[in-house]
Amino acid sequence: MLKSIISVILFLSVCFAQSVKVGEELKPFTLSDQFDKVHSIDTQKYGLFLISSQKEVSSWVNGFLKTKSKNFLDQNRAVYICDIHTMPSIVTSLFALPKMRKYNYTMMLFYEKNRVFPVREDALTVVKFKNKKVQTIRFIKDEKKIKEIFK
Repeated sequence: MLKSIISVILFLSVCFAQSVKVGEELKPFTLSDQFDKVHSIDTQKYGLFLISSQKEVSSWVNGFLKTKSKNFLDQNRAVYICDIHTMPSIVTSLFALPKMRKYNYTMMLFYEKNRVFPVREDALTVVKFKNKKVQTIRFIKDEKKIKEIFK
């Protein structure tokens, strides 16, 4: 029993150990967008990261971004990352990606579990960077507050 508990604790610490924290620097990594184009994600280019890991939260963000210009995210040095690793691949390829490809903005996609950013249930993770380091991590649970992120 004790061995099982220790194993679970070690497993959880490994899973969460990689999650970025305030004051830390984020090493560049690559992600594909909804068109399968690979992008380098780093804090040189982006100072604001929006991370969605649930369908409802993604709907809020998509609803907001649909009302903005094509260059809105770039103009705000922002990147939108959607964690779709739990979505069945057949659903992803037949339904989700064709829908995402109609958006006039770029969505980066986590096809594997997000181990870079902390997430909370029913919340959008908002990470701001300054001088390559995490300045703040916020969790937004109200879609009306998305506008405030860009003020």
